[in-house]
Amino acid sequence: MNWKKVGKLLLKITFSLGILVYLFSQVSLVSLWKSFYEAERSYIFLALILYIIGQMLSTYKWELLVTILGFKRAFRRLLAYYFIGMFFNLFLLGSIGGDVGRAYLLAGRNESRMRAGYSILTERFTGGLALITIVTIALVCFLGKEVIPYWLKLGLIGGSAAVWAFVLNFPLIIKLFPWVTRWAQKINLGDFTIYWSHPKEMILVIVISFIFQGLNVLVFTLIGMSLDLGIPIGYYFIVIPLVDLISILPISVHGMGVREGSYVYLLHLVGVETSKGLAFGLLGLLVVVASSLLGGLIYVLGDYPIHLRRQRWKLTTTT
Repeated sequence: MNWKKVGKLLLKITFSLGILVYLFSQVSLVSLWKSFYEAERSYIFLALILYIIGQMLSTYKWELLVTILGFKRAFRRLLAYYFIGMFFNLFLLGSIGGDVGRAYLLAGRNESRMRAGYSILTERFTGGLALITIVTIALVCFLGKEVIPYWLKLGLIGGSAAVWAFVLNFPLIIKLFPWVTRWAQKINLGDFTIYWSHPKEMILVIVISFIFQGLNVLVFTLIGMSLDLGIPIGYYFIVIPLVDLISILPISVHGMGVREGSYVYLLHLVGVETSKGLAFGLLGLLVVVASSLLGGLIYVLGDYPIHLRRQRWKLTTTT
């Protein structure tokens, strides 16, 4: 047993539970229940439908990426893999558990899991690229009350510019560091720059990433409307991407506690009381969990084994 990993996991669990316990200690359970009870259910239902549509759109983006790498899969099968991955994320103690499951499902017994994982990494990266760009634009253009710290604005603007510079100059960067190519060849990713050879497809991938992140913001806008938070729509385009970015930090289990605490803090800056801020975060979690449970149903009723043992595979590429 790797006690170091166990220790890190216990620290993450303790941190997540500690934040949640603190948040619940700061609100009246009666007021929290009242927020849930008085929430407009039709908005929550619409948020759930819109969230599922967003996952379907994200699956189409993933289909574009896996096709470039040479995988031939029907959209309905990739959609099943995607929702199964969401389901695994609910129960595997790690933020990438579902992604690992998707890689195993995509590769099966005969194809490269490394290449399958590369498609998922690219899907995640392009989503993050859209996320940091959206929050940066929102911070620059938001005309409401100045509530976001100046240092955070500068950090996000600088970070967004650095990420875009990295993406646009990646082929040049690789030439400056040839050891990266040699390392990629050792793990059967010798053509890892293949995405830069398909500019039309990748522009579509990035456009879809922006649409998906925009839909995600609208999902939480509907949740906010269900609770009658009364905050400007533009502020959601700051809060939601910012919390998503904070939740990525490897300091908690699936971002639990950190995510809800961030919602409470950022919403409190514009006058939302703690009980409603916490209800907002919990309702958002409820929408995600409800959508993810569909993946469990698909996995149980379908034929989607995850092969832990495999045959030797031959590397094939499509350029």
